[in-house]
Amino acid sequence: MFRALLFSVLALIFVGWAVPTALHATEDAPAAALGPDQDAIDGAFADAVALAQKRTVKIFGAAIGRSPGYGTGLIVSPQGDIVTAQGVYLAGDSLRVTLSDGTTHFATVKRRSDSLQSALIKIEAETPDYFDLAEQPPAEQGDWILAVSNAFKVADGSEPLSVNIGVLSLRMKLDARRGFQDFPYEGEVFLYDAITANPGAAGGAVITAEGKLVGMIGRVIESKSTGTRLNYAVPGDLLSAFVRGEETRPMVVATPGQKSDLGIRLFALGGRKAPAYIDRVIPGGPAAAAGLKSDDLVVTIGGQVVRDAGDFKRLMDSLPVGTEVVVEVKRLTPVVEK
Repeated sequence: MFRALLFSVLALIFVGWAVPTALHATEDAPAAALGPDQDAIDGAFADAVALAQKRTVKIFGAAIGRSPGYGTGLIVSPQGDIVTAQGVYLAGDSLRVTLSDGTTHFATVKRRSDSLQSALIKIEAETPDYFDLAEQPPAEQGDWILAVSNAFKVADGSEPLSVNIGVLSLRMKLDARRGFQDFPYEGEVFLYDAITANPGAAGGAVITAEGKLVGMIGRVIESKSTGTRLNYAVPGDLLSAFVRGEETRPMVVATPGQKSDLGIRLFALGGRKAPAYIDRVIPGGPAAAAGLKSDDLVVTIGGQVVRDAGDFKRLMDSLPVGTEVVVEVKRLTPVVEK
């Protein structure tokens, strides 16, 4: 995805930012309570939280601009297969996964799903505790759910992940945006009232009170109708189809070392220190679709300042294929004499 903003300074306003009220599993108290009746909540959800903690992982990788370099993932096989949300942390050569026991393993991206904004990654380790995507939990509107994630990077090693409690609302088609761009998700999602639209939560587990997987926490997005952040999960049955390779849309296969091309070519005569003026826009590319033109001056990419052609090349080299990015340009407007 790609978007150009013309004539103005870019301002991103996040609505509904909230630090989640968290449950943390410890040796003395498997799950701390959200409400006053701690014993009742501990007894109801302690087993589910313990199961999810073993099957949910922390992911660390690249960071670009305001996009955090960490996320959460779900173990979905005993051979180290992990499903997570799309994000810039999947880029680079140092993608790492930390399991619940604190051990860290390097990971590789096997493939991605544009329609689900999800990715399948793999570590070379046995993972006997995993979510069985073949199981379809009887989750219905009004059921209790728990959201387990590494929101705000609460855990680096063996520390327990954050857990939010909520109620499942409904399953519906998604109509949302991310920043100023339409969100390219296709399909239905589960909505719920637990606050999970925070950095690092994407890729986390949404489970029933019995510990069955309902779905995966989605990326931070806003509703087109209200402008507020949406708390949602990618349903487990859609994740199962993705892992089995049964999506209706072709999947994007990750290619090591592959770099993004926005379809922009700069003036080359000025060297690396020259301003990043666009010489030409490749027909049919993302820049052409966004309406960029020759002589536009690129001033930011993904929130990072572009001072010259060297900055442009450096940021483009670090931008992974499939990443959503906002590009800001300045354009000279002709003066029309009356």
